[in-house]
Amino acid sequence: MSAYERYFMEVARLLSELRTGQAAQIEAAADAFATCIGADGIVHVFGSGHSHMMAEELFHRAGGLMAINAMLDPNLTAFGTLNAGLVERTEGYAKVILASYDVRPKEVVVVVSNSGINPVPIELAIEARALGATVVAVTSAAAYAAASSRHASGQKLTEVADLVVDSHVPAGDAVVILDGLDAAVGATSTALGAVLLNAIVVEATDRLLRAGKEAPVIVSMNVPGGDERNRALVTRYGPRLRLLKG
Repeated sequence: MSAYERYFMEVARLLSELRTGQAAQIEAAADAFATCIGADGIVHVFGSGHSHMMAEELFHRAGGLMAINAMLDPNLTAFGTLNAGLVERTEGYAKVILASYDVRPKEVVVVVSNSGINPVPIELAIEARALGATVVAVTSAAAYAAASSRHASGQKLTEVADLVVDSHVPAGDAVVILDGLDAAVGATSTALGAVLLNAIVVEATDRLLRAGKEAPVIVSMNVPGGDERNRALVTRYGPRLRLLKG
């Protein structure tokens, strides 16, 4: 079997385990999303380092929901990975991020962190809950179980969230072992995280519809009528989405 086929096989295996192993958590997260959006609220998504891509994945994209806000901070993105790693370990910085966004009581804040041990995601969850938001943590049980918290309190993300969804990302992220190489290759966190979060969105959309609520689904701007369909959603939700216009 070729190396790339082994990678496909491993990702497929992990996705299958994720689907069956986290069904209850996916449904609970979807229920939180639907309840929030059905009450005209916003779901906010935060991630640092490569996990910031999960916030971008759900923000203003075809097939997604307009009522989802990306909480992005340039100091915590993968465009300065070494610096981002240092900032993520800085206590107090989460308050700076939250001050830039309009998080309201009874809304949902999703915090994505594979390790769940660094101060910024931990404190962002704590501060968001203090604002009255429901915090959904997306993290890797295999990763955080093997590591100690870097927060002064000794707490991990799993201890300060309302709901924890295990992404099933293996410790170390990569999954393919090659002869002649003393490290695994082929990261899985982006693939697993994107599928997991989109699954939650799909389930939340179904729950909105079954409850007789509007599902603010975005369609591609590159298909006929896309811009027109989305314009009303932008008018409605745009004022709450800080990064919609840059």
